[in-house]
Amino acid sequence: MNPILSPPKAVLVVGAPTSRRERLETVLADVADSVYVAESTDRATAVLSEHDDVGCVVLAADCDGVVGFRRTVTDHDEYLPVVLLFDGSVTDVSGVTSAGETTLLPTSASDEELCDIVTDHFETYRDRLVTAEESDMLQSFLSSIEIPMFVKDEQGRHLRKTEAWGGIDPEVVVGKTDRELYAYDPESAEQFYDHDMRVIENGERIVDREEAPGPPGNRYWARTTKVPWHDDDGSVKGLLGLSYEITDLKQQERRLELLEDRFDQFATFLSEEVLDTLQSANGQLGIARETGDDDAFRAIESAHDRMEQRLRDLSTLASKSPNVGATNSVNLAYVVNEVWSFIATGDAQLALHVPDETLIHASMGGIRPIVEHLLRHAADSGEDVTVSVGALQEGFYVAHDAPTSSADCGRATESGFVTPNDGQGSGLAFVSEIVERNNWSLTVTDRDESGTRIEIRGPLVVTGTETDCVPGADHSLTESDPVGEGDVTGSVEVESVSNWWTLAGTTGTQRQQRDYYFAHAAVEGDARIEARLVDIEHVNDYGSGGLMVRDGLGPEDPYGFLGWTVGRGTEILWRTDPGGETSRHLLDDDAGPQWLRIDRIGDTVTYLVSLDGSNWRRLDQRPVALSDPIHVGLAVSGAIPTDECEATFADVTVCELECE
Repeated sequence: MNPILSPPKAVLVVGAPTSRRERLETVLADVADSVYVAESTDRATAVLSEHDDVGCVVLAADCDGVVGFRRTVTDHDEYLPVVLLFDGSVTDVSGVTSAGETTLLPTSASDEELCDIVTDHFETYRDRLVTAEESDMLQSFLSSIEIPMFVKDEQGRHLRKTEAWGGIDPEVVVGKTDRELYAYDPESAEQFYDHDMRVIENGERIVDREEAPGPPGNRYWARTTKVPWHDDDGSVKGLLGLSYEITDLKQQERRLELLEDRFDQFATFLSEEVLDTLQSANGQLGIARETGDDDAFRAIESAHDRMEQRLRDLSTLASKSPNVGATNSVNLAYVVNEVWSFIATGDAQLALHVPDETLIHASMGGIRPIVEHLLRHAADSGEDVTVSVGALQEGFYVAHDAPTSSADCGRATESGFVTPNDGQGSGLAFVSEIVERNNWSLTVTDRDESGTRIEIRGPLVVTGTETDCVPGADHSLTESDPVGEGDVTGSVEVESVSNWWTLAGTTGTQRQQRDYYFAHAAVEGDARIEARLVDIEHVNDYGSGGLMVRDGLGPEDPYGFLGWTVGRGTEILWRTDPGGETSRHLLDDDAGPQWLRIDRIGDTVTYLVSLDGSNWRRLDQRPVALSDPIHVGLAVSGAIPTDECEATFADVTVCELECE
């Protein structure tokens, strides 16, 4: 019987003389749905087992076993009320009252008084049962639903929180305010806490507020509702809230905005590029018709080839963010020379300051339009101009020496702006839009002598040629330690015969500068670590496992990391100098766990990936201040406190490198 739908309103009369039992049965029938009569306590015990609608027990004090039966009632249901009918003094029935909460009523009391007491007990008993039932329902609800729900007291401290997938362990948040939980982001922490106080102190309801909690670099969007939690007297005793993640929805909104921008860019690209190419081809066609010159026909063919190439690039640009998730690298010098061959005009000269082997992690269709528009803008900036192209640690630049200002060039990157002398402003706006979609940056600066320089930063770049090295002495991963500022825990299991490694680790803090559990070896000089990432547990979208090289085991030591996050793809992290900030690059690819490799040669760290362990592709290369001996090994991070992430590696090798 559910007390909410069918509250118990039966009375059990126990042990009174026959005449009194009959009178009680008649009197109580006016206030009870049913009246059960038991001559003995043994029979009364059986009735309690047989019927679940008993809401009050009326017990005669002079029946046998009355004290034991009172204990039986308590064991059966501690909330079930008992009325004890007695003659004599209260001290005569003290044994019964000590066995459980009992209402004492002299046998001389009126029938009306007895009925009033029983009626009050029905209501009290129902209220207790309903409260217990609602508490049980809430407990089941909180423990099973995956939508983050929470309860806070009048000081904003968490009392309960559901165990939502990917969230913080509910046991960790209990007793803490948002100020404490989000201490890594003081501004957001204070804002969240202020919202709590508005609800608690002013009785304000906050409905469907969009927030972006989470550690730097790992933020997510959530829609949160908070309402006051009232006591029986109407006073606010805290708040109730729920919050559900809407990151996918916000990303979809952003994708729709980008799609609209792409339609606009499509029209711009079509009018400025494809139509210009057609006009050029038509002009050459007129010359060919008049002269029959083979060079004119070849020019027409070249124009058609360029138009086909541009249409392919346009298809790449229109389909998605062109370089997000790119799975290949292109030779930057090749792209620059190819584009320059058909856009160079007049006396413009190209000065290429890019090593021949420089690779940029991007798709050809995504990087070529950027290079073309930047080169065209620079070449058309003045007469007898020199256009310079060079590689940066994280990107490249295009500069020219024509007398223009960075302010004019910067305004030209804005959509709708066209420079009065060459009409190329919209082309730079096109570049700016592509750069933004790739989460890169575009910076315009004045050169020291004259002209301007446009820097594109964000894409991974490998500027050096691959050093000729051969593996030297092998090293074993004999040590394991937590790395970071938080309370990091972890474990390492090794199957030495199969060279199979399983690392598990938690993180102590939510922040971009990750905490890791690290299995490592100390190596002098140039070194390499290589492994196949077999699997990584999906405890949340940000947990990661991979390879690491470190200058030391301190939380602020320089390091480089190459790994995989389940929800974000391949991840590269690095800290160039001691005490510096951690930088991070996510490739947002879907290749899944694969072969990983890090080469340390001097102060240069190179990150490589492979699908088969034989054919390696260099993703990135950068200086990291490493002093011997360095620590080389496997690392895992749960990313979110208390979330233990487990990663499995195979074919792990650590060796010295002998380089020419």
